Amino acid sequence: MTDGAIGWWVVPIAVLGGAMRVSTPFLFVSLGECITERSGRINLGLEGNLVMGAMCAYGTSYLTGSPWLGVLAAGASGALLGALHAAICGLPRVNDIAVGIALMLFGTGLAFFLGKPLIEPSAPILPAIDFGWWSDIPQVRAALQDQRAVSRSAWRSRRSWSGRSPPAAGG
Repeated sequence: MTDGAIGWWVVPIAVLGGAMRVSTPFLFVSLGECITERSGRINLGLEGNLVMGAMCAYGTSYLTGSPWLGVLAAGASGALLGALHAAICGLPRVNDIAVGIALMLFGTGLAFFLGKPLIEPSAPILPAIDFGWWSDIPQVRAALQDQRAVSRSAWRSRRSWSGRSPPAAGG
């Protein structure tokens, strides 16, 4: 081997390390669900708890500068969503599975809603395409820069030449 060459053994070790790092939260969720099932309930909303806990941990750590407060916030959000599941499922004629799925959607949606200002992703801007002398015309430049025009033309292309929607199948 030459100096600086990576051996063949590095890739499997990196894959194993990545698998252990990524699977650890799911192992904790599985352990929590095993305990929940021992009590006679089924909580399918644990993915929402996981995402909400991750968002709370990130947001709290980012805003306060303390990772331990982030861990505490993640535990508190998981306990709050678990208590909400227990309170709703304690009512008569309530399906555990439906409530769990609803809490999964609620936790995931709330995490994305509350976490968006902390991350603020921006889509990359497409590069300008040079159309020669056409690019110098201000109306053409404005039409190409207006993204709504692209979506309107795509919507219009679904329709037939007469303006009516084409039939779904057949002639």
